[in-house]
Amino acid sequence: MKNSKTTFQRATMHIIASLFLLTSMFLNQSCAVIAGGSRYYANVVVEGHPNAKISYDGQTKGYGNTTVKLMRKDANNLTFTISEEGCPTVDKTFTERKFRGWAFVGTLVTWTGLSINGGPWLPIPFGVIVDGATGAWWKPDENEVGISKVDYKNYNYNLQYKECDGVEQPENSVNDNFEDADTNL
Repeated sequence: MKNSKTTFQRATMHIIASLFLLTSMFLNQSCAVIAGGSRYYANVVVEGHPNAKISYDGQTKGYGNTTVKLMRKDANNLTFTISEEGCPTVDKTFTERKFRGWAFVGTLVTWTGLSINGGPWLPIPFGVIVDGATGAWWKPDENEVGISKVDYKNYNYNLQYKECDGVEQPENSVNDNFEDADTNL
């Protein structure tokens, strides 16, 4: 009876340790996530159109100039919708991304492992798993027209709204409406 209790206790400890390690793997970030995050900030500017509504993923994010927090892994599948009164609605799509090689190397250099109860060390790539799953190895491609890098966490997206150039705008602009609304409070 004593052997089965000891075996049960060991099995329980292994299960608890495994659950703890799996949980910490997802809660604790790895190299690329720590060094640059799985998200970045896109500063979106519609040049020459301060009243153009900027939408992302079906939600209005701002007018003329706004900042949106985006997943790095989605840098190659990104669409902003621009609209302005009297002008056609236009989608601006970005389809390129680059691999952050230094982040991948950092993940490999800081390779992690697992040793339960002083047993042999098992090389389990927690960092590789977390960084790969979160997409932290990716960044927008600055060679794509309209994208420029500010720093590792911030990118500018300059959108041309040629479909609205030369269209006369109404006197009461969107920005004026926001200022009026503030003074009436």
